[in-house]
Amino acid sequence: MVDACHFLSYENTMISVKLIGSPTCRRYQKMRASVIEEAERQKLAIQVEEVGDTETLSKFNPLSLPRLYIGDILVASQNSPKPEIISQALNGNMK
Repeated sequence: MVDACHFLSYENTMISVKLIGSPTCRRYQKMRASVIEEAERQKLAIQVEEVGDTETLSKFNPLSLPRLYIGDILVASQNSPKPEIISQALNGNMK
């Protein structure tokens, strides 16, 4: 039998989220808020890395920004995804 507290600690692993874009961009802000709201709704622990330095941003076509990665998967580019898509990505169910 598995101890309940021990089992819960496995369920609460940290999920890596990376946002690439300018924090002053309205679409970036909406994307960031959507991910945080969905993680809070599901009670998931996330670690958000926000990349906005000029050197990194210059590697991307400006029309493809902002970009959202959950784990190593590109979940969204340009526009904030629907909550269902974010949920799938946070739960590891992206295809």
